[in-house]
Amino acid sequence: MDKVRILKRIGDEWLISIMRGQTAEETETTCDALVAGGATLIEVPFTTPDASRVIHSLRTRHGDRIVVSAGTVTTVAQAEEAIESGAQGIVSPNLYPPVVETAVRRGVVAMPGCFTPTEIADAARLGADLIKLFPCYPVGAEYIGFMLGPFPGLRIVPAGRISLENMEEYRRAGAYAGVVGVTTEMGLLEAVKARDFDRVVETTRTFVARARDAGARLRG
Repeated sequence: MDKVRILKRIGDEWLISIMRGQTAEETETTCDALVAGGATLIEVPFTTPDASRVIHSLRTRHGDRIVVSAGTVTTVAQAEEAIESGAQGIVSPNLYPPVVETAVRRGVVAMPGCFTPTEIADAARLGADLIKLFPCYPVGAEYIGFMLGPFPGLRIVPAGRISLENMEEYRRAGAYAGVVGVTTEMGLLEAVKARDFDRVVETTRTFVARARDAGARLRG
């Protein structure tokens, strides 16, 4: 799947689920449950043990059914390892030019974390495909509109307390996609620990449906 198609899928499917597990096995099995619940955009952070192995396994098992990105990528070495493992996107909590440049050079989606107009402008100049607005909670959905004024056409992806209650507000403000934490915003920490995959599947279905319905209302 080429980058153009991946970016379209992200914009269409909107909901990115990030799973930060305590072990590789916990992360992988929970991601399988997310997929069973309808999640199609998965982020595996590099703070997860054996993140590259998890990424490779998910890509091998689910193929083009899902898009898998590596998250919390803060070094070039991590970016290269993630890409070699099959990551289709490189996501960072911060703007570190060498990581963005690596993703651009390797032809995968580059999504650095930005907060200020200066960081957003610098990321765009580096060729970032998406701008991760992180953390979005202190500024809210309205901030996206403020940024799209001077930077029209940017694909801004908020992260940090996206919920069932505010998802549509962010979509209406112009968010290209939104990131939800499986153990945080989705409220599944105890379910993950207990291996309650039925609950993971059902909660995922609720979040996916809310994102889909919000998109349908915006399209009229």
